[in-house]
Amino acid sequence: MRNLLVIALLMFLCACSSSPPIPQWKDTSSRQLENYKINFLADKEDATEPHFTQAKKAISSNNDLNLLATAYLTKYALHTAALEDFDDSEFLRIDTLQPQAANRAYYDFLKGNFGKIEPGRLPANYNKLLPFMADNNLSAATREIASISDPLSRLIACGVWVKYRPFDDNMIQLAIDTAARHGWRRPLWAYLTHLQKYYSDRQETSKAANIKERLELLKK
Repeated sequence: MRNLLVIALLMFLCACSSSPPIPQWKDTSSRQLENYKINFLADKEDATEPHFTQAKKAISSNNDLNLLATAYLTKYALHTAALEDFDDSEFLRIDTLQPQAANRAYYDFLKGNFGKIEPGRLPANYNKLLPFMADNNLSAATREIASISDPLSRLIACGVWVKYRPFDDNMIQLAIDTAARHGWRRPLWAYLTHLQKYYSDRQETSKAANIKERLELLKK
């Protein structure tokens, strides 16, 4: 999954070369959400929200609440990948008016409501994680997350686990390696900061100092 948008929009937005031209709203919404993702992960704060606003405006012109819910879930997933909380009020309004089981399952996944998720409702990358989340099986979860081929999906799964389940430095390091390999500054800094706190809380002062030094060097 490049992001949740791609999963939800492939059938809805894609057209083969012999098909009629893609409507402008479809092209705009897809392009603007992709730009939002790129700028968010790169930590270009001033450039993120305008792209999301334009994507939302384009989607709204089609009156498709399911697609609008998907856009918000894409946004929430990116915040989760960077260990950030998110304002879920807009999705909940949509979910009240036009509930979709798959959207709700993904929302519950991002919010840590694992007991509410029906098996098979999540995107395929995450379905195998549910039993490990139920019994806090960290080692099995780390192996499962590491096996996710799509890097953003892997990072989202790390974010969900670190936010809602007991974690260790191996889980955080998996997220750091994933973010660093793709130049995703915003989640990289979030996980490095989290790793520093993890070591500090455990009185591993040398390791915490090393992470702090690394963060200071990366600022320059």
